[in-house]
Amino acid sequence: MRHAGSMLTVLSLCAVLRSETVVLKDGTFVEGKITVQTSTSIRVDTRFGVRTFARKEIDQIIASIDDSSAASAKTFAELPPVMKAVLNADADYDLMHYEKALARLEPFKNYAENKAIRMRIDWLTIEISERLGQWDVAMGLLKEKLEGGTPPEKTRARAHLDLFESNPDYDLRFVGKKHARNFLLDDDLRNRAREPGALRDARVMHAALEEYCEQLLVEDKLSVKAFAEKLDPDKTLEAVKKATGAGDISTHLPYIEDLKKAEASLLKAQAILGDYGSAFALDLARTELSHLLVVRDKLADDAFRLSPETFNPPFDQASGILTADGRRQWQKRCDDFLAAIKPLGRLLDYMEARAEKFPEMLRDFRTETLDIKERVNENARAVKKARDRTRA
Repeated sequence: MRHAGSMLTVLSLCAVLRSETVVLKDGTFVEGKITVQTSTSIRVDTRFGVRTFARKEIDQIIASIDDSSAASAKTFAELPPVMKAVLNADADYDLMHYEKALARLEPFKNYAENKAIRMRIDWLTIEISERLGQWDVAMGLLKEKLEGGTPPEKTRARAHLDLFESNPDYDLRFVGKKHARNFLLDDDLRNRAREPGALRDARVMHAALEEYCEQLLVEDKLSVKAFAEKLDPDKTLEAVKKATGAGDISTHLPYIEDLKKAEASLLKAQAILGDYGSAFALDLARTELSHLLVVRDKLADDAFRLSPETFNPPFDQASGILTADGRRQWQKRCDDFLAAIKPLGRLLDYMEARAEKFPEMLRDFRTETLDIKERVNENARAVKKARDRTRA
């Protein structure tokens, strides 16, 4: 198991080429798609939802790298030679044909045309060197990444180098100060990890990196439980009610900084080990959405208590026409309802977008949210239409 997963497909490689990384001045980084840019801020669609950053917070933006020939390719045969080599080397790696995989990459050791493909070649070479026990080669490349790589690459390189420093015989005795016997639960793997050079074994290295990521999250004091304990429905309710304007409401949520910290820590872990933390991200999303369900229901209760359907304004008994005062009262009631329902609609938009990041696992939640949104919108349309009524 490796960063970016195994058996890399043409589509997944193209997806990697389109990723963007926003590097902040505090050293953290956010990956996603930049959807809006202004002179003072940018908006990024991440796996945790939409994030907005002031330009003054940003150190650099690593723009998306899109190989048009790769993106338009329909079959393996149509791919450029370098991409064929990468995909074939990836497949050979999974089959543990390490020498063969390295030979496929050798013709492209000086390749520089596409940065994303260059990065993939470098990391494949590092991983293959580790599997072959070519530690000097691996460490040389890792140090180069630590010096001149992208922020995610630096994070990943630091993890590998830290493991080698803690285990100079390239076995697996320690990750940080934690002994392997305390996190390797499988007897066979634990015995294998004691042998000199054991980090050549992909399973042992994966276990080491996984524990490294676990310790990273602990160091950052990050857990779903800790995040949940900070959530206050009353504070979120008031913040959503006070939010003015239109569009994304996430910047008004009182816990958004904690969510950003969780995202930053998880992205560091996933830079180290690509398949790490997907369950954590899902649990975090479920925790947030469960919190927002409480807020949603309170907003709905408050709004629908103002529904004009339950209000009988003064009207002339003979003609059935609203009095002048009755008309003013009716219109005010409609306006109050529409004002109260607006933050509910914005919250539902956010909840839908959040659930959309996990299309399979949160499908039912998203479907329910869409149904509620439609009912809310129908009510809003009906009230707007009835606002100018003249009869009781």
